[in-house]
Amino acid sequence: MHQPNGERGITFIGLLSVLVIVAFVAIIAMKLVPVYLESFKIEKAMASVVSDPSIAEKSSHQISRMLTKRLDIDSVERITERNVKDYVTVRNQQGKVTIDTVYRAEVPLFANIGVVVDFDKHAEN
Repeated sequence: MHQPNGERGITFIGLLSVLVIVAFVAIIAMKLVPVYLESFKIEKAMASVVSDPSIAEKSSHQISRMLTKRLDIDSVERITERNVKDYVTVRNQQGKVTIDTVYRAEVPLFANIGVVVDFDKHAEN
């Protein structure tokens, strides 16, 4: 059979290039998805704490403990009772409660190459 326009299809080098790109994107996704899932858990816990009806009567320390308990239930390991003061700021001023969470997640990809993701979350009642 003779094809007038030559053979059609992908070459081995072309296929290999596509597979390398797909593998690179898959590795980045596998490393970053857990970081973002944890971020969503933190955001959900913050919203849950500020929506508590009795939150206005609690002190900042009690609110921080409420938050860390919810984070512990959701298996969040980045923010714990030991380091909550490093990442979380709680203010309760005349019944208006605000929770701010600022943290950085560093994700290693390959050897000495990594990705840094900064999160800045805010919740208020």
